[in-house]
Amino acid sequence: MGDLQFPVFVKLKDCGDVRSFGSLDAMQNWMEPIDVENGEYEAWDRVGVPLRLAVRQAAAWLIVEPSGASQPDQLRVAIAEYARVHNVQADNSALDRGDFSGALQQISAAIFEKRKGESWWQRLKRRF
Repeated sequence: MGDLQFPVFVKLKDCGDVRSFGSLDAMQNWMEPIDVENGEYEAWDRVGVPLRLAVRQAAAWLIVEPSGASQPDQLRVAIAEYARVHNVQADNSALDRGDFSGALQQISAAIFEKRKGESWWQRLKRRF
């Protein structure tokens, strides 16, 4: 895997959510091979290097490889968009200094707190 630096940030293209993974095993346990094959994800390493995701026929089916020069602005935009879609404030200072893990943790905590205040009906509506 060369110069891959964890955590790896994965954007779900269909909804814009961004998740962070500390290991290849964690990614493989969460992702579905068919979704990787269908290009449903965008991914970057800790410093914003875009990653190519692929599938192979083996127990360790997920392939993750750097696919170009660092693009921290792409990752910054993906995380900021995640916050915007969920109507929470992003820590722009963390994003500006490249603290993508810290910014994502802050956004995820804000989304969690927001959802705790939702009624069962609001939570049900969000699923559909």
